[in-house]
Amino acid sequence: MKKVAVVTGASSGIGLAIAKKLQTLGYEAINFDIKAPVESSLPFIACDVSDPHKVKAAFAEVAQKFGPLEVLVNNCGLQFMAPIEEYPFEKWQQLIGVMLTGSFLCTQNSWGGMKNNGRGRIINISSVHGKLASPYKSAYVAAKHGVLGLAKVAAIEGAPHNITVNTICPGFVDTPLMRDQIASQMKLNNLDEESVLKNIFLKDQHVKALTSVDQVAGFVEFLVGPNANTITGEAFNISGGWGMGL
Repeated sequence: MKKVAVVTGASSGIGLAIAKKLQTLGYEAINFDIKAPVESSLPFIACDVSDPHKVKAAFAEVAQKFGPLEVLVNNCGLQFMAPIEEYPFEKWQQLIGVMLTGSFLCTQNSWGGMKNNGRGRIINISSVHGKLASPYKSAYVAAKHGVLGLAKVAAIEGAPHNITVNTICPGFVDTPLMRDQIASQMKLNNLDEESVLKNIFLKDQHVKALTSVDQVAGFVEFLVGPNANTITGEAFNISGGWGMGL
């Protein structure tokens, strides 16, 4: 029987790359997302991770169909930007619900099974914004900071049961969503792609290059492997030096 992993938000981008990497390692990698991907070989379970009832049902389905869960990757994310005084409360609730509450609910629902099995690997995909801040991203930054705190608590509680909990904090990652943002900035500022990357998105990075989804997936591969057995409660930047020392 294959080892079982759940990756939230694996319909595209970072989550899809992580799930595919786990497949190559012999995992049955199950995608929890709101919408099914257009194309994917991954088993799919529709799940709003901010809804406790839907999360509980989704994990019950995993246990019934696939068996004990060994790896959880909390990857779901979204963005909305506005000044604090104009930030819509419903957007605040949505971002906190998906990224922070969702990470908690998925961790909580995987916990009992991992304890019973005597092994578990939980990896949160946060952001450099889990350690520092940018303007107009109050909900995003608050959620990503919260994920790091949640991971530390879970790491302490999980250690006696061989459950490790770690967080990856990417900078700007080369995804379809990122490419759309680059195109928008090129149009708005009448700049070429190189100038947009250098002067807008990567201005705080020392390595002036986007992170690839495969870099993030490769780090997940390390964290679920035997060489990371005593690594827990840590938050690792993959950000071209942006936020170094944090």
